[in-house]
Amino acid sequence: MKHEIPTQHDGRKMDASESISFAHLADAKQCYDVVRSRLLCISHWYQIAELPMATFTHLDNVGQATLQTPNIGDYIQIDIPGPGLPSTDGFDYVQIERIDESNDPNLQALTITLRPCVNPLSAHDDETKHFFKNIATSTLQIQRINNSINANYFGRNEVINLEVDALSDKIRNFIIGAGAKLGASFPQWKSLLKGLLNTNISTSDQQCPS
Repeated sequence: MKHEIPTQHDGRKMDASESISFAHLADAKQCYDVVRSRLLCISHWYQIAELPMATFTHLDNVGQATLQTPNIGDYIQIDIPGPGLPSTDGFDYVQIERIDESNDPNLQALTITLRPCVNPLSAHDDETKHFFKNIATSTLQIQRINNSINANYFGRNEVINLEVDALSDKIRNFIIGAGAKLGASFPQWKSLLKGLLNTNISTSDQQCPS
């Protein structure tokens, strides 16, 4: 089934949402196109977010930075506030696991699911390089339902990743993961959702993939 949200089994789950409505369908459709472009512009999420915190860099499936349209198998390099992973020069990594899109007259939707993963820049390290285990997922979804546009975030199975060899990585993941489980990551995603729906079109929108 398209646009499935991963099932919650273990750990913490987190949901966030924002919405905007228009008097005219044509305006809603035009805004959806902008929101869709923003969601696909991963490396500009920092600028798009209303209160930017983490930075995101879109990498292709071999780990090279790219501004192309995201594909399944691509990676995202994340630099979050606070201590970073010592073994990856401070970065966390997720991989794009699913991309689903619908384009019907009364319902348009784009859903992207991300999962913690290994460092794509290291050929010899098979550990998940993220403060959550790779059973966790982050799903971003935008929808246009008639004249309304929704932006949603679904975090599922958020379990702190202590299955790393280096003690420094364990300590860092415990600190960041515990903070995220207490709600520290909520403002980041909420801020991004608000930025996606911001009706002021910025110059960054013109540089995003279509």
